[in-house]
Amino acid sequence: MKERRIFNLIGTAFIAAGILLFVCPKIINGYNNMNTNNMINEFSRNIEIEKNSDDNILLEKLRADAEKYNENLVIKGQMVEDPFFYRGESIDLTEYGLNNNMFGYIDIPKMNVRLGIFLGATEENMNKGAVHLDNTSMPIGGVNSNCVIAAHRGNGRYGDMFRNIEKLEAGDTVTIVNPWEELEYNVTEIFAISPDDIDKILIQKDKDMVTLVTCHPYGSSRYRYIVYCERAGE
Repeated sequence: MKERRIFNLIGTAFIAAGILLFVCPKIINGYNNMNTNNMINEFSRNIEIEKNSDDNILLEKLRADAEKYNENLVIKGQMVEDPFFYRGESIDLTEYGLNNNMFGYIDIPKMNVRLGIFLGATEENMNKGAVHLDNTSMPIGGVNSNCVIAAHRGNGRYGDMFRNIEKLEAGDTVTIVNPWEELEYNVTEIFAISPDDIDKILIQKDKDMVTLVTCHPYGSSRYRYIVYCERAGE
């Protein structure tokens, strides 16, 4: 009888562990999604307040500085490193009244994911969402621009993020929302590269692009998974 109770307890423990392994990632992902939605909602509220204010000079200056940043990349050229080892911050958003380093957000319906876009691939930023890689175009669109956006492949700690990036196919929609507008892009090409194969993420002449980057294969950082997206209607 005693042995049977022990076996029953062991069996119950295994069943409970299995349930936790199944449920915990969903709980963590739900929690991260809630935090992301809160950050995006706060960003949208702050931008709306700024736009409706009598003096929104900071927002106008940010737009001008972002455009100038992109122009300089074309004129002076790019010096880009692997985004997962790069910590540069393209623009200090605190100078424009945006205190959480969030420039906007990315929405990818096929992956059922929406993430804030933070400037600089710091560990803190990558724990919160997607990041804009310094020395690539700011996410404001325009000819001769290629905004490179990186995110973790997802795990129990960070939620899904770009975990399901392999669901994307040519023609799928990727939307970038910045402080001024929504920019719609379509997936055009997908491939994997070595981390040092940086030529593949540079600006391409006469194109308006967003390039998504994450580790590949899932659970490994041996390669980088690349998704080219071009501006819809361009």
